[in-house]
Amino acid sequence: MERKGKLVRELVLIALAAVAVVCTLLNIYSVITMKSIYRDMGEEELRAAAVQLADEVDNEYSGDWFVDSDNNLRKGGSMVAEEYEEQFDNLRAQTGIDYTLFIGKTRYVTTIYKEGSTEKAVGTDASEPVIAAVLDGGKDYFDSNVNIQGAKYYAYYVPLYNKDGSIQGMVFAGREKTEFDAHIRQTALRLVLLSIVFVLIIAFLGMITDRKVSPLMKAIADELKALSDGDLTAQTDEKAIKRKDEIGIIADSAQKLQIRLRDVIGTSKELAADVTNSGHELAGSASQASESSGHVSRAVEEISRGAVSQAESIQTAAVTTCDMGTDIDGITDSINELSDQAATMSKACEEAMQALGKLEAQNSIVVSSMGDVSRQIQNTNEAVQNIAEASSIITAISEQTNLLSLNASIEAARAGEAGRGFAVVATEIGSLADQSRDAAVKISEIVKNLVDETDKTIATLDEVNKGVEEQNTQLDFTRNDMNRMEEGVRYVMDGTTDISGRVDNLNSAKNNVVGVIDDLSAVSQQNAASTQETNASMEELNATFEVISTSAGELQQLAAKLNDQISYFNLGEV
Repeated sequence: MERKGKLVRELVLIALAAVAVVCTLLNIYSVITMKSIYRDMGEEELRAAAVQLADEVDNEYSGDWFVDSDNNLRKGGSMVAEEYEEQFDNLRAQTGIDYTLFIGKTRYVTTIYKEGSTEKAVGTDASEPVIAAVLDGGKDYFDSNVNIQGAKYYAYYVPLYNKDGSIQGMVFAGREKTEFDAHIRQTALRLVLLSIVFVLIIAFLGMITDRKVSPLMKAIADELKALSDGDLTAQTDEKAIKRKDEIGIIADSAQKLQIRLRDVIGTSKELAADVTNSGHELAGSASQASESSGHVSRAVEEISRGAVSQAESIQTAAVTTCDMGTDIDGITDSINELSDQAATMSKACEEAMQALGKLEAQNSIVVSSMGDVSRQIQNTNEAVQNIAEASSIITAISEQTNLLSLNASIEAARAGEAGRGFAVVATEIGSLADQSRDAAVKISEIVKNLVDETDKTIATLDEVNKGVEEQNTQLDFTRNDMNRMEEGVRYVMDGTTDISGRVDNLNSAKNNVVGVIDDLSAVSQQNAASTQETNASMEELNATFEVISTSAGELQQLAAKLNDQISYFNLGEV
């Protein structure tokens, strides 16, 4: 079956389809969200405009709202329709918002025109839902789909009150719905265009990826196909191997598989050749063995002639051998005792060696302790030197103190009551006194160190004494071990004496065995046992060699078949 190898392209198309679906869903969601947002924004904007306008028209003139007999709109004693009309038109021009002032349910000032006319919709009435909510209910009213003079509006209405709190009318602020719809369509169009650009970018990147990855994938697929066809000489693209993604892993694995197959198949070919050679050698060896078995059969016939005479001689040798065995048993017992004593001696030696080892360790401790004593004595000497230095400092300070005291006396005598020099000298004397105190503290610390070092020296000497005591104990153990070793040696000597006597008896028996062996030598040319059985065994051996020859031939056939199977793989130059 032909395979086109378009996996990467299919994956790119699937990704594009997924991106397109996601973009479509996002656009739908965005449009719905924008409609909600624009509705909320429109409501807030129109509410602010309506409330602000209601506040302005309510506070600009004092008095209540009413319509006079000439159908003129008044607030208090002022006619306000023309002024408000101009004001509403200016606001309309600046903000794009339509405004209307209702007295009751009727429009008296408005920026909205009648449907299909250039005449303003003054004198027209509000819709029933607006009248019910605002005039009757006293609540603000908002609707995003109000039909006013044939046009759809986002509309917000707020009540207009007299001074006594009664509702006299209402104020309207609104925008045509087409403005909001236009903004929504424009934004939606931008989102669609942006989505299209995004999809095109993804498609472009997908095409680049397809052109870059597909050749590598095809190269890997070709290599694997070559491996399946038995061609182990195909080379893996180095660019694919160097990649850090899954393609690199596949390429590297394919290369390792190729190398491993080359090794396995090459080794198998070598083994097949070795098996073939071994089959030839085995067949040759089987032939030679068959010939040798014939010679052996003839030799067995010759050996069997002296079987009876040899049997009698062997019986005599057996009796003599029994006597020798008795003596050998005695020798064995002596040897066992000797071995036990040797083991005891070995154990004693081991214990002696352990004791000596401990003795050496204790000697090391003694040596180390003596070193510590030496260092402690040295530290003590250093401490004494420090004491001497501190004493020198104290002496110098004392001398300086005396000299300054003398100078202070002279200055005091010269100055009389002024005494300034005396004050300086007194200060110096105080400083020297501080130094003397510091030196005394230092001497105390040194003396303390000296005492501590002395204590350490004493402790070290205690360790030395303990080490000496332990050494003496180990020497006692060693002495006992040596005594046991002496006893063991004594037992060994006794066992040796016993062995010597038994060896004499063994020598006598040996002489008898020698005579028997001479008889056996005389009939050695006739020594053959069970000629018929031996010949039968040789025939079985010959049959076995024939089986071996047959098996060698089958082994050669199997090796040839293995070579045929392995030749499916092409290793190239090896």
